[in-house]
Amino acid sequence: MTTFEETITTANVLANSKKYSEAIEHYKIALDNTTIAEHKLDINNTIGRLYLGLQNNDKAIKTFEKSLEIHNALDEDKAEFLKVNKATIYNNLGVIVLQENPKQAVKYHKEAIAIFTKKHDIEAEKYALHLANSYYSSGDANYKKKNLYAASKHFREAIKLYKNIENTPSTIPFMANAYYNMGNINTDEDNIHNARTNYLNALKLFTKLTEEQPEAYRSLLAATLNNLAVTAKTMYKYSDAVSYYKKSLEHYSILKEQDSNTFLPFYASTLNSVGIIYTEMHEIKDDYDSEGLSGYSGFGSLSADNVVDKDKLKLDIERKENARKYYTEALKIYEDLAAKEPEIYTHYVATCRHNLGVLYDEKGDEENAKSYYFSALEIRRFLAKEQAKEFNLDVCVTLLNIVTMYQNLFERNIEISYKVKALDLLKEVEDNLKIYTEETPILLSMKSDTQYFTQFFKSVDEEYLDILETFDKADILSEKINETTVPLKKFVLHIEIIKLLENKSEQFPNNEKLKQEMLDAYIHHSWISLRSNELIAAQKAIENSFNIDENNLVTKANEAHLYLVRGENKRALDIYNAIKDLKDAENESFKIVLEQDLKVLKNDGILKQDVSEIISKIIA
Repeated sequence: MTTFEETITTANVLANSKKYSEAIEHYKIALDNTTIAEHKLDINNTIGRLYLGLQNNDKAIKTFEKSLEIHNALDEDKAEFLKVNKATIYNNLGVIVLQENPKQAVKYHKEAIAIFTKKHDIEAEKYALHLANSYYSSGDANYKKKNLYAASKHFREAIKLYKNIENTPSTIPFMANAYYNMGNINTDEDNIHNARTNYLNALKLFTKLTEEQPEAYRSLLAATLNNLAVTAKTMYKYSDAVSYYKKSLEHYSILKEQDSNTFLPFYASTLNSVGIIYTEMHEIKDDYDSEGLSGYSGFGSLSADNVVDKDKLKLDIERKENARKYYTEALKIYEDLAAKEPEIYTHYVATCRHNLGVLYDEKGDEENAKSYYFSALEIRRFLAKEQAKEFNLDVCVTLLNIVTMYQNLFERNIEISYKVKALDLLKEVEDNLKIYTEETPILLSMKSDTQYFTQFFKSVDEEYLDILETFDKADILSEKINETTVPLKKFVLHIEIIKLLENKSEQFPNNEKLKQEMLDAYIHHSWISLRSNELIAAQKAIENSFNIDENNLVTKANEAHLYLVRGENKRALDIYNAIKDLKDAENESFKIVLEQDLKVLKNDGILKQDVSEIISKIIA
């Protein structure tokens, strides 16, 4: 007859040879042949772990629950002696039920933490790793349970313990994952700065691990780089985002060669993300105030410094070309994947086509923009027929982008046909949104956009077209103004703009859009008149501005400047003091705006007196 010890030896050999089913049978025989509680617990726990190796979670759970029954039946002294064993059982159960029942997993890990905490208080060095692993598992369970506060707290506790455990390389993967998960938690909570810090800590550890075991950790390193890129994008650190994505691509490029089925989609997704970054990188400034000019100076587009920076324009063109390349490569991969598994990858094809539409739209390439938008729309409409809830919003996104393009084309070409096309698409958006009852931020934004564009296109009539044509003529004159650096030439050209708008105002005296345009023109003209020392013209432009908006702060500032140029310091200071503590449209203190304007007028030679005393009184 085989002895207990021989049976255990045979079972161990089979387990080490990964013959788990045969090993389990021998362990069960041994289990029946012992009455010693410690043996029963050890064997039962071993059987539970083997069932895990066979991916039979149900039997593993039943086995570990049997271990708990054995433990609970022990006398008090024996139970205390084997308390660590019980904590291990709780942790094993927590790991097994995590995916199906994270709430129960949290309860199991809580029991383990309570046991290991007491043991750690007595023998810290011996039980630190056990307690750290318990906190790590609890953090994981709480994260899946959506208890972000508890998850973050327990991950931090785990990291603190791991850091104090010396010469234990096995803790590094847990620390790396803990930092990574904390970064995810911070991202979910919109705590971007902390997310970045935790991802950087994870990056450092995963980089080290990948150098040592690339097969095991390269995918985690790539994922961390991707998350850092997303964080950088959120912080408007576009160059950092591109750098992180490109490093991620290097790793996914290696991974897709090793396992194309798993990692080629990640590679394509990252390509698409880089394309988005390049599309959104807006480095060309809309205004150039190297002389300290501000929007409130009233000078605006008439500034001699308001010229396009050719280097930045070239950089913008290069970035858009980079975006095109990345989108195109991603699209090709997704099209190949969709040909094999259309139910999984077709919507990614639509996303890439939509993104290319956005890119060409921004480049002003109408034909390519339409081509990609409508091909994306066709796919999204097709998908929405079968899964309306899942894809109607995607349809609406593309529809609204096309409507936005139609608005730009309408205003550029003054073509009434865009009105009909846009209103048809907007009706489709409105119908698609009706199936959603929850008022999410995305839905509210889409409804708001739909309402705005519907009102816009419905308001389009012959009057609107006539005024729009006048604005186009004014824009041509503005371009000529930008081409010269001579204030007097700017002054003459701006008089033409004023006359153009005034003539149209006589025809349509109640048009609000025209009134606003005239107000802006008068404000600009009053400022350029001041800089050209045309004080009568400045006075007239200021009066006309007040006739449209008697409370306009910019006009009040220019009126004060006019008084100062004329030597009427008290009247000027009264106005300065009344407006100096207000804020401009960009929430900048008016004190700064006024100081800048006075320095410009002094540099132009228009103000003869020393303005330093005036400025000191304004700033005070």
